[in-house]
Amino acid sequence: MKTQGNLPTMQITVTVSEEIVRAAQDRNMAVIDFVEILIDKGLDVVLQHPALNSAIDRIRALRSSASALKP
Repeated sequence: MKTQGNLPTMQITVTVSEEIVRAAQDRNMAVIDFVEILIDKGLDVVLQHPALNSAIDRIRALRSSASALKP
């Protein structure tokens, strides 16, 4: 992970559906800007609902346990 100023940054690759591309085009937005808005909205929902955040943490724990058990 790199840092930019005092903030950690990371580069990711996201594959989006044609539906997302069309939705961005319908709004005259770049796809990356539209996807960033979707991510921000999802983060806002999680932060507003602690139970949802807790559920996501449990899913992550289960996935990491399951992957540790694979031969």
